[in-house]
Amino acid sequence: METTKTLRRRAREGDPDAQFRLGYCLAFNRARARPNWKSAADWWDRAARSGHGRAYFYLGTCFDFGRGRARDAKLAAYLYRLAAAAGNEAAQYNLGLMYRDGVGVRRSARAAFRWFQKAARSGDMDAASDLGYCYHEGTGTNKDLPAAVRYYRLAARGGVLRAQFNLGLCYLDGDGVRFSRSLGLEWLRKAARRGHKRASNVIRRFRRPKQGG
Repeated sequence: METTKTLRRRAREGDPDAQFRLGYCLAFNRARARPNWKSAADWWDRAARSGHGRAYFYLGTCFDFGRGRARDAKLAAYLYRLAAAAGNEAAQYNLGLMYRDGVGVRRSARAAFRWFQKAARSGDMDAASDLGYCYHEGTGTNKDLPAAVRYYRLAARGGVLRAQFNLGLCYLDGDGVRFSRSLGLEWLRKAARRGHKRASNVIRRFRRPKQGG
């Protein structure tokens, strides 16, 4: 196993992968008392200047959240775009969020949809959930309830809490899928057990006894 000393030597010699990994260690090594975001960002910056795809993403998060760098949403979006072009699904998803919310870029529902789609196809379950919502509401694309259910189900099975809730509602409302009280409540219970308050509220409504005439 490579020691930190060897990794640091290789990073100083200009190895982009070593620079990235050293930055990662400085930020996320559990043995450290606290993350050294400034040094981590410095090493990710050096790796990114050599075209390291993952470094683009992590440096982007530094500018996005103000870790080791002053917050700069436009620069974060630029770096996410570079990482997204290199196939980084987390960067694709974050870029979708930025377009959805108009942070660092001009708000565009269509661009948000496209980036959510790319990220979902790359395996990002949060993106699959948001893609389902786009189809459900017709945001950035044509409304397509069966497609919404398909992506909600994918994300729900992947453990995304809001997707479990939304899928449960789709079954209870018959939106894009055949009505099923049992499946609807099953998914709502999954969400409720994990602390989703709205899911718990919907379940309680089903438990209320009917009022007599």
